Amino acid sequence: MNPTAALKPGLIGGTVVIYLAAIGMVERFQDRNVITGVVGLGVVLILLTIAIAAYTAARKGRTPMPTGALVGLVAGGMVALITLGFEGLINAGVDVRGMFVSITPGLLETLEFGLNPALGAIVMALAGGTTGLVAGGLVGLKDEHLRSSIVFAVSMTLLISLGEPILRVTLGNLGIPTNWLYELGGLTIAGTIITLLAGFGLRWWLMGRKEKRQEIAAHMPEDTRRTWGRASLIAAILALIALPWVVGPFVSDVLGTVGLYVLLGLGLNIVVGYAGLLDLGYVAFFAVGAYAAAIFTSPASFLVTEEGETFAAAGFTNIWFAFPFVVIIAVVIGAMIGAPVLRLRGDYLAIVTLGFGEIIRTLVLSDWLAPFLGGAQGLTRIPAAPPESFDLRNPQHIYYVILAFCFVAAYISYRLADSRVGRAWAAMREDEDVAEAMGISVVRYKLLAFAMGAGVGSLGGVFFAAKIGSIFPNSFGLQVSINVLAVIILGGIGSIPGVIVGAAALVGLPELLREFGEFRLLIYGAILIAIMIFRPEGLLPNKRRQRELHEGAGSAPVELPEGASPA
Repeated sequence: MNPTAALKPGLIGGTVVIYLAAIGMVERFQDRNVITGVVGLGVVLILLTIAIAAYTAARKGRTPMPTGALVGLVAGGMVALITLGFEGLINAGVDVRGMFVSITPGLLETLEFGLNPALGAIVMALAGGTTGLVAGGLVGLKDEHLRSSIVFAVSMTLLISLGEPILRVTLGNLGIPTNWLYELGGLTIAGTIITLLAGFGLRWWLMGRKEKRQEIAAHMPEDTRRTWGRASLIAAILALIALPWVVGPFVSDVLGTVGLYVLLGLGLNIVVGYAGLLDLGYVAFFAVGAYAAAIFTSPASFLVTEEGETFAAAGFTNIWFAFPFVVIIAVVIGAMIGAPVLRLRGDYLAIVTLGFGEIIRTLVLSDWLAPFLGGAQGLTRIPAAPPESFDLRNPQHIYYVILAFCFVAAYISYRLADSRVGRAWAAMREDEDVAEAMGISVVRYKLLAFAMGAGVGSLGGVFFAAKIGSIFPNSFGLQVSINVLAVIILGGIGSIPGVIVGAAALVGLPELLREFGEFRLLIYGAILIAIMIFRPEGLLPNKRRQRELHEGAGSAPVELPEGASPA
């Protein structure tokens, strides 16, 4: 066994634990129960860091079971030792609060598991060693079914515990009692055991039938496969239709926000995923859609407000009549933004589009356009979309409208992907010079990508304005562009299902830890780093993109004749 295989991950893991403790994350998370009366989220965060360090150490060495467990034990012990050293410095009276204000007696109590320092140190050492031993031993298990089932069961239990604010309401709406599962924000002991066993059994059953399912799918007639695909799509649509009434208003509001990011992601996916044009100013089209919708519908709009009066009686028109005009305006502005950057590519294109996004935000804030766009005060009193009997300010109602337009945008993207236009975009993305030499009008297709991406992105702005009822310039900062780009990278560039999964992961899942909003960007960044390292193609990648990233990864080496040169 190579000692560095265990010491290096252990050192990194220990540093991570100290960092999380020093910024107050461990203590703050400890307020959230994972298993009520047994363990809090702060302790789970430490143990999870130890497990990842041990698993990485054992996996890097590709060690069998006994040695893998030993490597994991050393790595886990290393993390625990570093944590104990940090704890000992604080107990020794070293004053670090001038630099790290989050190091408090509450943090020490968490690191000592609520015990006295000596007993807490013993428990920390045992917990670190045991966690590392188990995590390292998992790598050496020859039975893949067993290893996968254990990891799945633990992950599912943790997610169900973190999902208590949503799942408790959902189960209550279905008339299912939750006292057996949840208590004081965490899982009960009985609920933990049941969840672990259910997760293990489900994964074991699915893994056992994996080969049989693959064999059935391989020999399934094409007509039958299409029938099953359509049936699955219909079932998914029916589930999405029933979802708001099962999960309640709060989760429906979250789902509506996820839907807005799906619309934005599908639009940016046309520009970045299909055409390969890196756009960092995509929030401009989001803003155009929102402001155009507000100008057409708000009684405060300059189109209807008479001089000397604060507001008119009603807007110029309602949102449904304004809809096509808003999209046309966004398409025109998308083409106008695309025109000056036709000869740019790569990083230069990204910087210029970033500049355009900031220019539009500055113009919206300017006094010059304040009489038309409201300046820093924004535009208010945006009416809800008719009919009044179907209140679209209700999150359970507007969810259906956003869902319908998500389906429309996804269908358009799907049809574009393999169309003549989509193939031209793919050729342009791979090599612009070769595509132009083959007769593809690069200028035309770049403008088309910007225009179509702007049109789809403006839909998100329209529904944002209708959902909120007022818009302000601060809602359209650079962070929106970064979030949308992160959505398509996380899900898989060029993949429609990837956009949906990416939006759900980056927009929906943070609601599970809403009370820890101050650490949201830290968790957000850590997820992105992990995805880019371990799955650079995304969670649900486009097949072409996946082949590009893993080209030759599984190919066997070519045997050369004796004396032949590799060149």
